[in-house]
Amino acid sequence: MPFSPKTKEDALVACGRHCCICHKFCGIKIEVHHVIPEVDDGDNSFDNAIPLCFDCHADMKSYDHKHPKGSKYSVKELKQHRDNWYRKVDGNIGIANRQEIVETDKRVFQDLVRILPWDGSIDFIRRRNFAGFSFKLDKLDELYDFQYACDNPAFEFVDPDLEGLRSQLLEYILKFNGVVAIETFPTHSPGFNAVPEEWETEQHERFHKVVTLIHETAQNVCETYDALVKNAIRKLGVLPEKNAQHL
Repeated sequence: MPFSPKTKEDALVACGRHCCICHKFCGIKIEVHHVIPEVDDGDNSFDNAIPLCFDCHADMKSYDHKHPKGSKYSVKELKQHRDNWYRKVDGNIGIANRQEIVETDKRVFQDLVRILPWDGSIDFIRRRNFAGFSFKLDKLDELYDFQYACDNPAFEFVDPDLEGLRSQLLEYILKFNGVVAIETFPTHSPGFNAVPEEWETEQHERFHKVVTLIHETAQNVCETYDALVKNAIRKLGVLPEKNAQHL
C-alpha cells in the first residue's frame, strides 16, 4: 500500500520539497520512498518515509543485490540523512531571518563567489562553443576548485533553499567535469582539449551526442549558478564583494 495522503504531505512539508540525500530542490519531481521496503515488511508510517529526487530514488530501486557494486544505503544512514535535513528545514523555512543564520550564510556566499566568480569558468562555459573547437583546460580550474571546496563540511548554507541550489550546482558541475574528462582529448597544443574534430565526419552521431551533452550540462551549471546568486542576494541582502571577482 502507498503512504496515506497526509503522511506524504507531512513528509514533503518537512523536507521543503528538497531531496533528503542530495538536497536538490525538486518541486513536483519528487518521490516519497519507503526506507524499509514494503516487501521487507516496511510500514507506511511517517518514520519510514524519505522524500527523494528522481535520481536518488532510482539509485534505491536499481541496486542489484545479486551483483552488488558500490555501497547500498543502510536504513540507519537514510534516516540520519532525512532527520538532519528535516531539522534544517524546520529551523529555516522561507527567507532566512535569524541574524546568526544570515551572517553564517553571508560568509559561505562570499567564499563561493570568490572560488567560483561569475566572470571566470562560469562565463567561459556559458559562452564557449565545444563543437570541435579546442579549449584551454585551465579555463575550467574554478569548477574543480568549487568541487574540492564542497568536500569541506563547513562549506554549506544553513538556509535550505540556498543549500539545495549549492548541492544542485555541485551535481551539475560533477556531470560537466565528468563529460569533459571522458569525451574530450588533448590536442597538439599543450594544455588544450577538444571533442575530436574528425568525429564530425567519421562518427557524426557520437560527435553530435557529446557536443549536445557538454552544452546542456554547461547550461545547467550556469542556470543553477545564476539562480543561487540571485537567491542569495535576495535572502541575505548582500552583493558579492568586488575583490571576490575578477573586476
